[in-house]
Amino acid sequence: MANPPTLAQLTASLTSLGLPTPHPSFLSPILANGLQKKTPLPGLIATAKLRLLCADFSSPLILASNPAPPAFPPNITDVKIPARKLDRDVVVQVLDVEDIGKSKWSQIELLESVRKGETTKGREVIRVVPNEENRLPSSASTQAIGTQAAGRQGEGGKEGPFKLLMQDCKGNRVYGFELHKVQKVEYPPGMGIGCKILLKRGSQIARGMVLLEPERTVVLGGRIDGLDKAWREGWEQRLRELVERETRGRGG
Repeated sequence: MANPPTLAQLTASLTSLGLPTPHPSFLSPILANGLQKKTPLPGLIATAKLRLLCADFSSPLILASNPAPPAFPPNITDVKIPARKLDRDVVVQVLDVEDIGKSKWSQIELLESVRKGETTKGREVIRVVPNEENRLPSSASTQAIGTQAAGRQGEGGKEGPFKLLMQDCKGNRVYGFELHKVQKVEYPPGMGIGCKILLKRGSQIARGMVLLEPERTVVLGGRIDGLDKAWREGWEQRLRELVERETRGRGG
């Protein structure tokens, strides 16, 4: 008879996937429940991975404190430093995402059309019906935009580049700019707010911004439900405020 899984095995399995070391108090209930149900190690790993990806890394008792998980250097946002590279792997969570390759007004127009129950597929007007898990109009709009983006990518089009607001385990925030297309970087629901991303050692930093490249950027997945819901519900309003601010700045 095989020995039951241990906390050390579960921890080592998660870190081998590129995740930071979880705090023992985070993993212990998962392990205890799994042992009670006689869940094999692969099942425990899947459960722990999902819960870790959906946790807020900046909250206490989520990640181990000894050794402390890798974080950004304290002066990462210093715009006076023209170029440097990350000297460690850092896992971050996404707090905001913006497609800077598309005008804000065109995104507002698409959100409006979806809210009216219509959007386009080529020259065809189609109805948009929210699913059971997604009844909020703003969330449905977000899902429709994500679906349209995926369709254009499948046709050879390129969405983005995207700009992300990222946060490390210590709460440090920095923007990331998609220098080259990174798979799975997109608007929610494709990439949820709170999604975890592994920035590999050697990632470039230029004047306080991380340059995202596919060779050194791995989207691990997950989302933080509360943050994701708030982002999606307030997305259109934020876009409108940005458009108004830019218009005032031009003196319009």
